[in-house]
Amino acid sequence: MKKLLLVDGNSMLFRAYYATVYGARMTSSKGIPTNAVFGFANMLQKAIDTVQPDSILVAFDAGKHTFRHDLYQEYKGTRKPAPDDLVPQFGMARDYLDGFHIRWVEMPEIEGDDLIGSMSRKSADYMTTILTSDHDMLQLLDDTTRVMLMRKGITDMEEMTPDSLRESMGITPAQIIDMKGLMGDTSDNIPGIQGIGEKTALKLLSEYGTVENVLAHDQEIKGALGKKIQAGYENAVLSKELATIRRDVPLDFDAGDCVFQPDYAGLIRFFESVDMKSLVRRYEPLLNQAAAAQPAAAETPAAVETEAAPSGSREASSCPASLLEGACAVSLDETGGSFWEAEVNGIALTNGTETVYLSREDVLKDQQLLDYLNSDRIKIGYDVKRCMHLLERAGFSIRFQEDAMILASLADSQLTSTEKIWDAYDLHTELTTEDVYGKPGRPKLPVHEEQVRLCTGMAENILKLYQLTAREIHEDQMDSLYHDIEMPLTSILYEMERTGVICDISILAGIAADMQKQIEDAQAEIYRLAGHEFNINSPKQLADVLYSELGLPTGKKRSTSADVLDQFAGVHPIIEPLQAYRKLQKLNSTYAEGLQKYIAADGRIHTIYNQCATQTGRLSSSEPNLQNITVRDEQGRQIRRAFLPDPGCVLISSDYHQIELRMLAHMADEEHLIAAFKSGIDIHTKTAMDVFDVSADEVTPIMRRRAKTVNFGIVYGISDFGLAQQLGVSRREAGDFIARYYEKYPRIRTYMESLVQFCEDHGYVETLCGRRRDIPQIHDKNHMVREFGKRAAMNAPIQGSAADLIKLAMIHIHEAMKAAGVRSRMILQVHDELIFNVPKDEIEMMKQIIEDGMTHAMDLKVPLTAETAVGNDWYEAK
Repeated sequence: MKKLLLVDGNSMLFRAYYATVYGARMTSSKGIPTNAVFGFANMLQKAIDTVQPDSILVAFDAGKHTFRHDLYQEYKGTRKPAPDDLVPQFGMARDYLDGFHIRWVEMPEIEGDDLIGSMSRKSADYMTTILTSDHDMLQLLDDTTRVMLMRKGITDMEEMTPDSLRESMGITPAQIIDMKGLMGDTSDNIPGIQGIGEKTALKLLSEYGTVENVLAHDQEIKGALGKKIQAGYENAVLSKELATIRRDVPLDFDAGDCVFQPDYAGLIRFFESVDMKSLVRRYEPLLNQAAAAQPAAAETPAAVETEAAPSGSREASSCPASLLEGACAVSLDETGGSFWEAEVNGIALTNGTETVYLSREDVLKDQQLLDYLNSDRIKIGYDVKRCMHLLERAGFSIRFQEDAMILASLADSQLTSTEKIWDAYDLHTELTTEDVYGKPGRPKLPVHEEQVRLCTGMAENILKLYQLTAREIHEDQMDSLYHDIEMPLTSILYEMERTGVICDISILAGIAADMQKQIEDAQAEIYRLAGHEFNINSPKQLADVLYSELGLPTGKKRSTSADVLDQFAGVHPIIEPLQAYRKLQKLNSTYAEGLQKYIAADGRIHTIYNQCATQTGRLSSSEPNLQNITVRDEQGRQIRRAFLPDPGCVLISSDYHQIELRMLAHMADEEHLIAAFKSGIDIHTKTAMDVFDVSADEVTPIMRRRAKTVNFGIVYGISDFGLAQQLGVSRREAGDFIARYYEKYPRIRTYMESLVQFCEDHGYVETLCGRRRDIPQIHDKNHMVREFGKRAAMNAPIQGSAADLIKLAMIHIHEAMKAAGVRSRMILQVHDELIFNVPKDEIEMMKQIIEDGMTHAMDLKVPLTAETAVGNDWYEAK
């Protein structure tokens, strides 16, 4: 059974802070306190060494307010604010995890405990260990879940199981919440029943079992204790609810998405940045060991002897004729490394009857096999885009006609990772790829019997997966979507990844320096307006300045969150530089500095496009995520200045205009909205005219802004509560806006309701091209989850159709470019925007090709329009 380590991030950081002997004296050379992160790193490594997990997830609290505060306003109300020198270390801990390549999660309104509880339930097929100092977690214990409780210091851990809990306290895991219901919890300010402590609570539970049973027998319990129980009835029920860890939080990932593949190079860079030299020295040998374990290309081991091959497969210097006569599935035997570093040692082929493994050398010297691999005969692969990159480095190529990964993701839109696909179809070999390829710090195994078994087993699994999923998408009428959109797109994305885009590190560095100057200017202005210097990043110190010193109106919470500060815009002049300071800090660390590490030796960024990572069909990008580069403000757009064309070329950008609203008008067949788009009037102005019943010249900027919010909110199934939050109006006003919108555009309401009804009846919704999104949440027992399902049902067909549209545009433009024989290249796709590297003598030709491809990708009831611009960098071309 695989092993999962779940870490209570906030609990561990507080424990580390108070346990480290260095205290506030442990700082970086820049004066930043580091003791909590130092202790946190040591605790986590001790847990890793003990558990040897396959997957790790660290869960954090996202903020002070949670859904429990809605139940009980005073929840955690007695807690003191975090120490000033601990506050900056929360962000630093996340940087540490990013450097180590460990996944972490936080969610608004939800506590880390609930995320852990939900992930542990979702991972019932894993042996789960929870690292925490919070005894509340003991309620999660079961046959496959244990808790490692921190006792004292940073290395003293006690393993708790259901049996050890019974032995030590005489109760079951489920009774932990009953105990809290009776005695309360002072650390969380859970009231419990006044006058009942742990000893009495345990005695009551030994007799009655649960809070509810204690309360049901309150008249039988004599004396003062009975009176206490009768008086504390409501508090007991409330306290049990507050103490209960949620296990139904909807998570869009699972343990398979949290595989532990440590990046020792990234970890060491982090430790060096905060001057933790002792930890640098600890991990350097592991980094060196990992580097030494990687063989040179010339040292690729030869294949095993024939007798070492497992039953059902054999090694040969060439394939038998029967394998080269028809379709076969192909898997690659690759040696570990990053996407751009992995190497191919050999391949396995199977037609379901015969299976063969061949080393890379055998493939290269067999011309008959090479001809077959590049022929039109059906070759089935898995993630063929990745295969194409690996094979290019191996010195040969394979023309794949089918991709089992794409088929699986179409057959079930929830299968957004390999782990999910393999689990869903029960496709498992005796060894994992990590066992064979090795993890950093662990030598990889040489090519031997197990490696051949893995590669041939993968080929057989790919064939099995193809046979199952090809049948499913045919039954679901998605053959055209697969053959005409997804498969042609694969080779286009491969070329885009291979080409990359020039990113000038000196420009990024200049932008970073400029942003740092702006950060310092904003900081100086904040200090001037406050009348003194203070730690702007400390919520406590900032709250003291804003509320105690400057007298801004506040409730009990004294919040310094961004949404609260937005409400104070114009109330005091300090708010504007404070907002600028925060925004600039994030832009600088995430983009101006963060992108620099992704620039390859050729001076380019080669982002990776993921076809199967989203449920709506949208492409995503990673390493780095270029789709996250903000364009909402000038500072964010400045980052695009670093993205340059090749010498003698320009960049051309083309961006669809209000595509999701156009999709909505077409799909809902809303005649008023269709007429507005055909007339060319600004759609937000038109909506403001309709909703506020005014003429075009009477529409104010505020009216248009509110109409725009409603327009895009409707696409995402926004509620009156959500709209009220965005507009800063009452819930009633927001409800009136939505009602007037539907009054003016009645077919949109009818369409949205029909989507929800269809989803309730069938469990999925479809795009214009027939792409399905499965939405099991529509039938969930939990009201919040069910409401999410309804919103997804309303949005997925629109967003998914927009995703299909941009893919069709890419295919049409690519075909036109190929037919015209241009030297231009499509190099980036960002949401509804395409970017091209274009020689100057091809500008006019490419503008026409791009415009034709974008505006004629689909035949809709509304015109498709795209804004095209030319520039000497991405900023100018936007």
